Amino acid sequence: MPIGIDKTRAKTISVLAAPIVIAMFTQTFINVVDTVFVGKLDPTYSIPGQAALGFSLPILWSIGGFLAAIGIGTQAMTARRLGAKKPKEAGAVLTNSLIVAAFSSVIFTWLGWMIIPYLFRFLTSNESVVALGVPYARFRILGILPMVMTTSYKGFFDGLGSTRVHMYAAIAMNLANIVLNYVFIFGAGPIPAYYVTGAAIASVISVFVGLGVMIIWSLRGKYRKPHRYYQPKNIRWAQMLEIIKLSVPSGAAQLFVMVGVLMFLKIIGILDERAVLAALEPSPLHASGSWTQMQTGLRSLSDHSGLMFTMDWHYLVMSSRPPIFTTAAKLIIDLLSIGFVMCIAFGTAAATLVSRSMGEGKNDLAEAYGWDAVRIGCTFFGIVGVIVVLNPVFFLDLLSDDSAVINAAVPGLRIMAGLEVFIAMALILTQALFGAGNTKFVMWVELILHMLCLAPLTWVFGVHLNLGFLGVWLSATVYVTALASAMAWKFWEGSWKGIKV
Repeated sequence: MPIGIDKTRAKTISVLAAPIVIAMFTQTFINVVDTVFVGKLDPTYSIPGQAALGFSLPILWSIGGFLAAIGIGTQAMTARRLGAKKPKEAGAVLTNSLIVAAFSSVIFTWLGWMIIPYLFRFLTSNESVVALGVPYARFRILGILPMVMTTSYKGFFDGLGSTRVHMYAAIAMNLANIVLNYVFIFGAGPIPAYYVTGAAIASVISVFVGLGVMIIWSLRGKYRKPHRYYQPKNIRWAQMLEIIKLSVPSGAAQLFVMVGVLMFLKIIGILDERAVLAALEPSPLHASGSWTQMQTGLRSLSDHSGLMFTMDWHYLVMSSRPPIFTTAAKLIIDLLSIGFVMCIAFGTAAATLVSRSMGEGKNDLAEAYGWDAVRIGCTFFGIVGVIVVLNPVFFLDLLSDDSAVINAAVPGLRIMAGLEVFIAMALILTQALFGAGNTKFVMWVELILHMLCLAPLTWVFGVHLNLGFLGVWLSATVYVTALASAMAWKFWEGSWKGIKV
């Protein structure tokens, strides 16, 4: 394997990746914009509100991300058929992908709406976070249908190499979200302020805007005539099953990642609860035996006028302490997600080129594209990581005005920024393997690592060994390096070259 980057292949990768970077950056920025606007609210809303967003988004992506894997199968199948010079067959892939996307989204939207309250109660005991998070997450879940259908279109156009299409949709979606966030969060004219829930309303409307752009673009004769995807004769149950078969492992991998993130956040929530208990321990009022006896006596009174005193108000006030660590983790994840999606963008370009080259019978070229994408990504994101390590406060200041949250987030952000090279390698090669059709390997790796590394080690380092919030990010270090190593080994090993899709 040559060490240098081939200039011709690098140009091809960059031309494909650039629109995807812009598209995915702007699409991810929807969540970042939610965080920024909520952060401008009164602290009684902003800190628990940002923590609520931190729990909501992994829940949303546990469901939506699982379904959005339809785009992975759609992209791989479209690129293969295009490489084999079968444009109508590529169009049929989109037809059947949209049908699968629509039906599965309706079912999972209903399921998500029902289980969200129970998930929040399981993940956090902070009443403020639950009160703000449940309505936010329920509104956001209504955007699953347009999000997944947009992903089907994205997979098709990316498979064709027309990566600019989703870029335009994502830009329109993000511009709409910025305006609507201001309107629905703070109120404007006849529209009242909906605060944290307003961010969800804005995001859902924006996702429909993005889908509208994708539909309008698909009606252009340049794409519609050669591929003929809007024809009933394209409906094939066998192809729907093929899309599902190819997409489910990558969807399961996404599900494992998001469940791992949720457990990761739950353990961080334990650290927030410990901080409350640590603050209460030296309190003479709370530790006083007479205080406990007085409350017990008041509870036995037949005169209900004294019942207002039976609550442990001291504990209530202390336990309402803002979830500093959970909110800090949300900020770190938001900043990292910008890097994540840009890495995935290079990976998506690599996936298209890998799949297309395999469709042309050029497996060695497919491998070369994968490694060149890794070299480009590691170089670029390594530089970005150094910049963040040197000045993490600058980036955290963009998302929060709370100094306690920022101070808590600095060590974790520095650790994760230092791992940018490994993050880039892991995500780019994951997408390249998706493009090759090797989705099952990725699924099993993610399952094993999340069962053995991320959540378990977070508990061991952060709670059991009492390393606190620093231990959380040490566990993430083990996960990231293990994932990068596994993906690099599999791509180098080369068994994916024999996969047919």
